[in-house]
Amino acid sequence: MRVLFDATPLQTGHRHRGIGAYARHLLQALLAVDRETEYLLVAHPGPPLGLDLAAARARLITLPRPSLGRLTAFVTHQALLPAVFLRVRADLFHSPGFTAAFSVPGIPWRCPMPLVVTLHDFIPLHVPALSLHKPVNRAWYAWQRRLARRAAALICVSEATRQEALRYVGAAADRLVVVHEGVDRRVFRPRGLTERPGEGLPAALPSTARPYILFVGGDYPNKNRPAALAAFSRIVQATTLPHHLVLVGPDHTSAPELAERYPGLDLRRVHRLAEVTRGELAALYRQADAFLFPSTHEGFGLPLLEAMASGAPVVAANIAALQEVAGDAALLVDPHDPDAIALALLRVLGDVALRGRLVSAGLARATTFTWERAAHATLEVYRRAVRG
Repeated sequence: MRVLFDATPLQTGHRHRGIGAYARHLLQALLAVDRETEYLLVAHPGPPLGLDLAAARARLITLPRPSLGRLTAFVTHQALLPAVFLRVRADLFHSPGFTAAFSVPGIPWRCPMPLVVTLHDFIPLHVPALSLHKPVNRAWYAWQRRLARRAAALICVSEATRQEALRYVGAAADRLVVVHEGVDRRVFRPRGLTERPGEGLPAALPSTARPYILFVGGDYPNKNRPAALAAFSRIVQATTLPHHLVLVGPDHTSAPELAERYPGLDLRRVHRLAEVTRGELAALYRQADAFLFPSTHEGFGLPLLEAMASGAPVVAANIAALQEVAGDAALLVDPHDPDAIALALLRVLGDVALRGRLVSAGLARATTFTWERAAHATLEVYRRAVRG
């Protein structure tokens, strides 16, 4: 086979998260396990992809990127990419995903070869404030879902996403295939015997901020940070536990606003890290006394998997995608009930046996999600799409 793969997400601000992270890990695994397929990677001039292509059957296909502001992605993928299709012979084209943002590349309107699209989630439909408050984004997202309906195969990162795709895309059930994401075990691994307390943690995190509960996701509405803060406020007021709360991700709330919203919350024990490196994030997982992931909507929930692979005991929302990933390796709670979240955290922090069971179960569960397995399953999707 000759597979044309849109690798441009590896050259944008999404390269270390979302669609970009998915594309990077999947391509690395495909190039490692598959020596028969030729991969043609669509990429813009300039920024490197960060992939080792020396020993792989892969080459780059240049997609020009004129500087047109918010119109850039529309022009590159809706005008210039279809022109690439006319000059490059391939057996299929894989689009690694689309979002509700008009300024982010998506599925091209014309594709003369079998099309494979990865569906990550439908969070914008559940949380319109993220992007669908703009008419152009609403129209764009509806159009992208219609284009996805034409695909020869749709890869869903979870059964939860597959069930929503049946409703929101309307594609035939036999074209929707679940291929779980994996975890990079070179980065996300349990704490070593020689690892010192505080080793690898972000310099911006005070040395006094331990022990701590970790939250990853920023202030995006679906990540449900208010519930995490409310639950932690209850713990601070009702117990003498010494724990701090570490919040990782984009943050647009001032300290006075936090103090007003959560009376009684000791802000000296809340630490906000807007950006961390992957290595710092891995260290944060490894040294957390508990990882809290109370999202109201997720397509897969990669931070939960990263936390389990790092040996952190997990408290997570009891939504479908997180139940699917966590299995019995996490305490699952109602994300809309801060009291229930606080009680679950107190159980983890106060019960050594429970914490040990969650850590062991999480490590075992994480081993079942690998990018190598995802690559083999994706190859089978490719073969089916080509066969028709």
